Amino acid sequence: PALKSNWMIAHVITCFVGYAAFGLSFGLSLMYLFKRLDSPEKNNIFLKLIPSSAVLDELSYQMVVIGFLLLALGIITGSVWAYSAWGSYWSWDPKETWS
Repeated sequence: PALKSNWMIAHVITCFVGYAAFGLSFGLSLMYLFKRLDSPEKNNIFLKLIPSSAVLDELSYQMVVIGFLLLALGIITGSVWAYSAWGSYWSWDPKETWS
């Protein structure tokens, strides 16, 4: 019955999307670094398709904020799920603690 809870679904989705936001932020940060290393005399078509460094920086920052908020929500939904399933918010189980 613990795995059939709606809290478990909310916990998994919020954590997954939060980690995805951090992954997008990482990708945007790599694009930012490649864009900053680009010199004007090079005619790299791929780097010309990438948005400006300021846009990449802002998007990366927004993804970090979204990822942080979603992972915080994931911790909250996970603790509510644990309380509804096992009767405590935190039990110091090694698997629970390491995750």
